[in-house]
Amino acid sequence: MRRRWAASRRSVQRLVAAAVGALLALACSPLAAATAAGALTPTERSAILALGPWPPAPLHDAANPASGNPAGIALGESLFYSPRLSPSGIRCASCHEPWRHFVDGRVVAQGIAVGSRNTPSLLDAARHSHYGWDGAHDALWQQSLRPLEDEREMPASAAQVAALMRSDAALSARYAGVFGAGPGSDDAGVMRNVGLALAAYVETLSTPRTPFDQWRDGVAAETGPAAAPPSAAFPPAALHGLRLFVGRAGCSACHAGPTFSDDAFHVSLVHSMAAPDAPDLGHRGEPANAFRTPGLRDVAFTAPYLHDGSAARLCDAVQPHAADPGGAPPLLTGEERRDLVAFLRTLSAQAAPPSCDAH
Repeated sequence: MRRRWAASRRSVQRLVAAAVGALLALACSPLAAATAAGALTPTERSAILALGPWPPAPLHDAANPASGNPAGIALGESLFYSPRLSPSGIRCASCHEPWRHFVDGRVVAQGIAVGSRNTPSLLDAARHSHYGWDGAHDALWQQSLRPLEDEREMPASAAQVAALMRSDAALSARYAGVFGAGPGSDDAGVMRNVGLALAAYVETLSTPRTPFDQWRDGVAAETGPAAAPPSAAFPPAALHGLRLFVGRAGCSACHAGPTFSDDAFHVSLVHSMAAPDAPDLGHRGEPANAFRTPGLRDVAFTAPYLHDGSAARLCDAVQPHAADPGGAPPLLTGEERRDLVAFLRTLSAQAAPPSCDAH
């Protein structure tokens, strides 16, 4: 009798444990976390799912013999970090420092002269279809040569770059291994191939999965109660910020898709200067002061922000977007901006320190 009772008690304990486990899994699921603050609407869910999945398939440019080619990537990497590519000794990595998440931490770029725009990160740069704040180039290899051709940045002529590639036996041999022949007499052709090698390396610079991606994929997998990432990886403040991002704040109208950029041009409320006392006049038929939407992945580590570097913190960067152009009070409260920043911090794989004391 006692044995039957003990067996029955163990069965009950197992059932209780299973029930508690199921309840805990449900309580920690993305949908349950959303339900705690009001269930996701179908519109919210659709907008959130459109921000992934991540990472996408590896890039490969069929028109670039260096793209996806280990030898081409290695050549591009060595040129990226070489002080010899420019007669000034300035490297690509001087402004795109890997330990700073491929930015320089400056308000505006600093080459042989002070520039007029903030240095954007190269992480995920190849995922876009226009390059630079002004979208001056549609090809990554062309954008890769832009600092070399800008008299304020590196600068170096095609003749100087080609001379380096011809005079260095090791570089010349590596060049031939990628492009089928050594650097010939056509300086412009050699310069183009250097751009192709640099682009092949930049294609490999991508951001890893983040707490947001884990949470988003949990939402995608759920149609009802199911196990999912714990809510601690995506705190309530971040969830509220995400709902603002895809909802009333309207952020996802421009910061769209898995890269958090629509790759389109929008007139900025913040005016930078292309030259002393000369405003940006727009490019490619775009209106004056129109800039390409930057991606937001890893944004917590790429301060300062905006095309002129005028925003020192994420809170400062959010503020112009939160204010009405007509000068009305901010459309978002200080608490809402803090929550929006909490969400933006989940777009980095590393834990980012809070940077918002908005009020």
